[in-house]
Order: sequence, then C-alpha cells, then structure tokens
Amino acid sequence: MCLIVRVRLAERAAVLYAALLGVGLLWRIYRGYEVFPVGAVGLAIPLGMLAAGVTVGFALLSYRYVRGVRELADELAPALVDGVRMREIVAISLFSGVGEEAFFRGGLQPEVGLLCSSVIFGLLHLGPDRRFVLWALWAALAGLVFGWLYISTGGLLACMLAHALHNGVMLSLWRHQRSKGS
Repeated sequence: MCLIVRVRLAERAAVLYAALLGVGLLWRIYRGYEVFPVGAVGLAIPLGMLAAGVTVGFALLSYRYVRGVRELADELAPALVDGVRMREIVAISLFSGVGEEAFFRGGLQPEVGLLCSSVIFGLLHLGPDRRFVLWALWAALAGLVFGWLYISTGGLLACMLAHALHNGVMLSLWRHQRSKGS
C-alpha cells in the first residue's frame, strides 16, 4: 500500500475517533453527567492492564486455534501494518482506545446498558461478508470486558487503557510477524 493511501487512512481514522470522542463527551454534557470521569486511578491502571493482557491472550489463542480468525487476521494485517511505523501504531491505538471508549462506554453504556452497548459495539465491527461475524462477536465480548471496567472503576481510564493497549499490542505483533515473514 502506498504511503499516500496509508496517510489518508490514518487521517480518516483520526477524524473518526475524534468525532466519537466529541460525541461521547457532548452526550455526557447534555445528559448532565460528569464530562470525563477518570475513575479510581489506583484501580483503573492495574485493571486496565490486566484486561488488556486477558484480551490479547484470548485473541492470540483464537488466532492459533480458530481458522476463520486466523484467515481474516492474515488478510487484514497487510492493510493495517505493512510499512507502518511504530509511532503510527501507538497513535492509532491511543486514538481508537480513547475515541471508541468515550463514545461506547462513556456515552452509550449509561443510556442503554452494558449488554446493549457491547452488542452495538460488536455490530459496528461487522465487515462486508459473513467472515466478519467472528470479528464482530470478538468485539462484542471485548465490549463486555471494557464495559465491566467502566462500571468497576467508575470511569473511563481503565477501559481506554485496556482498549488502547490491546490494539497496540495486537498491531505490533502483526507488524512484527509480517516483518519476519518478508
């Protein structure tokens, strides 16, 4: 993938995640909630890191033992990580973790509940064909974990940290594996 296409994708992702962050925070203001509840920091950081470890471990086990997950990941990896620098992986992981969690856990979950917001999160990860059902199911399960973090810590820090770490580790692993195979 050429650099221009990748930059445009990165810019679009940054705009999307900024929009999700904005909508989530504006919704919280509109509803009279605390704008950006951090939660119990002493609990949020270790729980967020632990949850990231659990979700990464589950993702790696799924990749190893579920053929459909492995095939889809191997198909998507080139578009996501080939030629991408580590700082870009860090940036996109932070953007996605903060933006998605502000919207789904900070804005949507207080309105529709843990289960419904997690299902919607999963459905929005559906792709153009049925192979993405596994991806959407995985996202819904991760949404449950992130939503539980939001409830357990009383804030967004833990779920944002877990989500960003999960994405960063997985993208880094994909990038490392693809660079070894080249």
